[in-house]
Amino acid sequence: MVLLDGPHSSALLIAAALAVGCSVGENGDGFSSGPALTFGGDASASASAEDGPSDESGESSAGTGNDSATSVASGVDSADSADGCTPEAELCNGIDDDCDGAIDNGNPEGGQACETGLPGVCSAGTSVCENGAIACAANVGASVEVCDGLDNDCNGQNDDGNPGGGGACNTGMPGVCADGTASCSGGAMSCTPNAAPSAETCNGLDDDCNGVADNGNPGGGGACSTGMPGICAAGTQQCSGGALSCQQNQGAAADEICGNGLDDDCNGAAEDGCNTCAHPICMTGVALVNGCDPCVTQICAVDPFCCNTSWDGICVGEVGSVCGIAC
Repeated sequence: MVLLDGPHSSALLIAAALAVGCSVGENGDGFSSGPALTFGGDASASASAEDGPSDESGESSAGTGNDSATSVASGVDSADSADGCTPEAELCNGIDDDCDGAIDNGNPEGGQACETGLPGVCSAGTSVCENGAIACAANVGASVEVCDGLDNDCNGQNDDGNPGGGGACNTGMPGVCADGTASCSGGAMSCTPNAAPSAETCNGLDDDCNGVADNGNPGGGGACSTGMPGICAAGTQQCSGGALSCQQNQGAAADEICGNGLDDDCNGAAEDGCNTCAHPICMTGVALVNGCDPCVTQICAVDPFCCNTSWDGICVGEVGSVCGIAC
């Protein structure tokens, strides 16, 4: 050992003591665990040096190391306790309740079903923490309206605007009821006929949608003239091929029937080929057949009664006035 005297001896001994204390880690075998060593000066000064610097009041400001140890022992984050934050369950209030440096993290108090107040599919929502307060976020946003019975565009009306409709379609019905237009009804697409069933008319169409066109001879049945001579002139209206036509009631006979005053063969001349009359033209009696005599033909033209009903006295008088024959 070297003994030192002089004014620097105390300072050198203190430095040596501090070096020994640091080398052993101050674990109870160093100077810090035993009685205080004093190398010059009084004991109070040494104690003051160990406790750390004092403030103006004389009280020690040291001891942060002990406070830190106490904080670790109690299970509180030293960083939190240092700024006065006590960790609690995070709430939606704009405050960092759990002292992790993030405000309202983890969507506190959120995740619950709620009503947004919006119409349609936008009404159902889930609560979320936003800006320190609970809000209700819609689960589904507004979209283009489709035919599903829902208010997809969230305007307060279901299936408005006939979504998916307007195109041509087939109703599956017969006749004029087959052609339709697609429309949205009751949340589903349907085909609405463009024309409703109506009374059948002669037009080649199935107006009453019963599967048969022009059934029941619509517009037909009335008497008409075919425009042909003799017995072929009389006809009846008939619906055929989508149009009315006059169909003759009877066809032309193969041979003229004498004595009936008719044009049976429809050649435009009644009783043609018949040369005998029922009685002389100057005698009254049954009606004479048109064509049995040239004079009778003339009289029948001006007075059909004589050839259709009876050859009376007027008819006999007409023999002279019409034919110029004296009876």
